[in-house]
Amino acid sequence: MPYKLFLEGQEIPLSDEIAATDDNLRGAIAPYFPEVGTAEIVRQEKNGITEIRLIKRAGTKGNNALQSLMASETEVNPALELTWQLKQLEQQGNLSIETLISLQDQIDNAVKTGEDWERTITDSLKVLSKCSPIPAQFPIIGI
Repeated sequence: MPYKLFLEGQEIPLSDEIAATDDNLRGAIAPYFPEVGTAEIVRQEKNGITEIRLIKRAGTKGNNALQSLMASETEVNPALELTWQLKQLEQQGNLSIETLISLQDQIDNAVKTGEDWERTITDSLKVLSKCSPIPAQFPIIGI
């Protein structure tokens, strides 16, 4: 029996092997449409053709590192914020050595926090760069 997958406005003919089970279908399509991993699969017979539709479900994506980054609070790096404040004082003609001395603790804190952020971002990028894609479990035949 012929099979057709309806996905993202496309009609994709499928081989019997791929369309045989939901697992085969997911394995063949997931590298191209990762959202099928959590999608509901609905099959319907119409005019001698089995029409297959994937209904997307909301779900988490990525690994824990990415989820952690996405869940983190949005915040401006204190080093950048202090830089902008100092630049504004300079433009107003209010930046003097006395002002810088009075802000020394705040400057030291902003530099330390900025360096901590840089280490965290670098570590996060290393973790994300090591994430590997998940290959298809079955060869794609008839697509």
